[in-house]
Amino acid sequence: MPVVAGFAGLAFDATGWYMEKRMLQNVTDSSALAAAYSISKGNEATEVELAAYADAQTNSFTVGGSNTMLVESPPSSGDYAGQANFVMVTSTTPASGTFTRILGRADGTIKTIATAGILAVGEHCILALDHKINKALEFSGTSDVDINCGVASNSSSSESIYLNGKATLTANPSAQAYGDIYTGGSATLNVPNPIQPFSQRSPDPYENITVPSDPATCTDTNLKLLKATDPAPTPGRYCGGIDFGSQSNVSLDPGVYIMDGGELRINAGATISGDGVTIILTGDSPENVATMKVNGGANVTLSAPTSGDYKGVTIYQDRNADPTGNNDILGGASMIINGAVYFPSQEITYSGGSKAVSTCLQIIGKKVTFNGNAELYNDQSTCDLYGVTKISRTLVTLVE
Repeated sequence: MPVVAGFAGLAFDATGWYMEKRMLQNVTDSSALAAAYSISKGNEATEVELAAYADAQTNSFTVGGSNTMLVESPPSSGDYAGQANFVMVTSTTPASGTFTRILGRADGTIKTIATAGILAVGEHCILALDHKINKALEFSGTSDVDINCGVASNSSSSESIYLNGKATLTANPSAQAYGDIYTGGSATLNVPNPIQPFSQRSPDPYENITVPSDPATCTDTNLKLLKATDPAPTPGRYCGGIDFGSQSNVSLDPGVYIMDGGELRINAGATISGDGVTIILTGDSPENVATMKVNGGANVTLSAPTSGDYKGVTIYQDRNADPTGNNDILGGASMIINGAVYFPSQEITYSGGSKAVSTCLQIIGKKVTFNGNAELYNDQSTCDLYGVTKISRTLVTLVE
């Protein structure tokens, strides 16, 4: 009878240990996710550790005394050992036994381990960079935007991504926002995967690019091309920008075209093309940084260089630009751009029937607005050809 009672007691204690381990595993999993989210927000190691501890506390597990929790980023073991953006959490707690203690057995220890991190699960081709403004990525009116890539906004606003009116956005794989995603009116958001509000911010893929200083002198000033017979500008510095009139029909040579102040204006009827072209919009002060305007009916076919400092970048605006400025691609414009269109400090607006049929186009701005129709088709092999920097769609998840 004592033997039978002993085994019954052991079974009772083992069941308790199993339940304790399950509860502790839940705590550890949740703390690992909290730590990974902290990493995604760019926090330091101390803050990552505190995030794990705070989450454990909310799950009734207090770190200290006989309860321990080790937070390691990067993990010290497992399939993700040594990898940045991953964190391993190890938790322990005493395993007390009622009946086994009677039999003279010392209390054991329950130990659980979880690893979480940031996985790249897709690509974005539209990104709003501002961290605070409302409607950082906006689809309104009757805009109908169909893209075969993801969209993202880094704004913490409750309207970080904003759809209203009769707007329709069809994106693949999904929509991701640091704040919330708002859909109002008769707007429709079509995505094959769950949307990701309150997610991590997407990195700025071109934050390290700088404006060239050469050539320092003006190739031309306030250049206006009004006739079809006007010669095409060559790579250089154009002070006061360039105005392509409605009769312009030019093919740009490969190289860097610097708009130093003024505006790059492409009027209705103008035809501009060029391969291996990067257009830089800059100026001697924030309020003088050049802007861009493409009017309805213009035809623009541009491709970025495949090598060099500006590979993958077709249009780049100085990040020192006045944040109140705006850049427009207006109704009916036919745009075929392979490469990045990058306005880190100003808004870029697509409106009223603009149609991008590029095979690799990124649109990145402080604020990105669509209030017309657009179709963007990105082919990864073309993006790789031009050296376009990927904007990864990321997901914080448990991995082990």
